[in-house]
Amino acid sequence: MKIGLNMWTVIGFEYKGVPTIEEVLKYAAEVGYDGVEFCYDDGLLHPAKIDKDTRKKYLELIKSLGKEFSSVATGVFWKYNMGSPDESLRKKGIEFVKLGLELARDLEAKVLLVVPAVAHPDIPYEKMYEIAQSSLKECAKYAEDLGVIIGVENVWNKFLYSPLEYKRFIEEIGSEYVKAYLDVGNILNLGYPEHWITLLGAKLIACVHVKDFDINVGNITGFRHVGRGSMNWEKILKLLKDVGYDYYLVVECPPEFYPELEKPKYPEDGYRAAKDNVAALKELLKKIY
Repeated sequence: MKIGLNMWTVIGFEYKGVPTIEEVLKYAAEVGYDGVEFCYDDGLLHPAKIDKDTRKKYLELIKSLGKEFSSVATGVFWKYNMGSPDESLRKKGIEFVKLGLELARDLEAKVLLVVPAVAHPDIPYEKMYEIAQSSLKECAKYAEDLGVIIGVENVWNKFLYSPLEYKRFIEEIGSEYVKAYLDVGNILNLGYPEHWITLLGAKLIACVHVKDFDINVGNITGFRHVGRGSMNWEKILKLLKDVGYDYYLVVECPPEFYPELEKPKYPEDGYRAAKDNVAALKELLKKIY
């Protein structure tokens, strides 16, 4: 397994243009990451604002550093809900999937992270399930044509909280280009990552997000950096290895996960978080390989 850096760890979830993407790529290489997860949004990092020349520049830079783009991620699907009966909202989500797939192809990243739907009390659960699947089926052929896998992430969206349902949801779409983007830290307050890993196996897991969680806190403020929460990392990493998973462990651990920080400073605290987590993961991986 290789270690990747999700850019939000350093730039924050609302990118303001500092640090530059080039600086993030260079820092990731400097502190020992194997790759970087590029993040886009509907603001400064809107795919329409990242032209072909800029994409080529990023790709050439990361290759010159001896690294690669592991994957591409975005948070836009919380806003543009692909499980919504609002057709304009759903279509906007599908448009952002396709833009993300094109960006991933141009960066030679193998996986695009997608949040399949966001539950709402006014949307019947079974209807949301059906609409979300329909949206992803619509995107699957495009993903196949571009050679990029859509990774359906498990998040705190009040949807697909059972590993059996999550697996079934993905399998029913019926495409080799729609798989699981497993976030082990997102599971810990809801269940056991072991169940999800063994049920999915390497065949269905396209990529893995890593973050820790303190179950004694038990709410959104409980997320922690690797090794600083309740996760049994040696057990989880060994299990991933045993099922045959050999792609990226992508660190998604912004400085907000330091409980002592009232207001993190970017990029300083983000750089610290990136460095702390790659060091922790390298030590853990040494124990299982």
